[in-house]
Amino acid sequence: MDLNKMMIDYLAEEGYRPHETEFGIAFKIEGYNYLYFKDEDDEQYFRLMMPAIFQVTEDNEDTIMRAMNDVNSNIKVVKLYTMNMQDEDGKKDTSVWVAFEILADTTPELKDIVPRAISLLQGARYAFLAKLEQLADH
Repeated sequence: MDLNKMMIDYLAEEGYRPHETEFGIAFKIEGYNYLYFKDEDDEQYFRLMMPAIFQVTEDNEDTIMRAMNDVNSNIKVVKLYTMNMQDEDGKKDTSVWVAFEILADTTPELKDIVPRAISLLQGARYAFLAKLEQLADH
């Protein structure tokens, strides 16, 4: 099973324009970026992500952690965490990423998995932003 090839084929068939990056497969849906990360050591590991949905600063870090914890404990299969990245100029940036992670069987039906994964990612993003707004109001 080559889950990476299956994912490229599925996305292309659905009309998305996937392209390979150093991390895996990138594509857009309704203006949102998604990344499918391949794991060379585990063919059954399926991880689809929404990268960099919110910037983390020293001023908002505690609130972000509380909001992430709330979403992580209430929405199944997805998890939010912070990712540290560095651009070409060496500038470091920290942002919140949302991940959908499962172990796929040896004959995964991506037409069943991917739409649900995208829906859960979008729902988690929305819940996170709503929780941030709620925490800011208190």
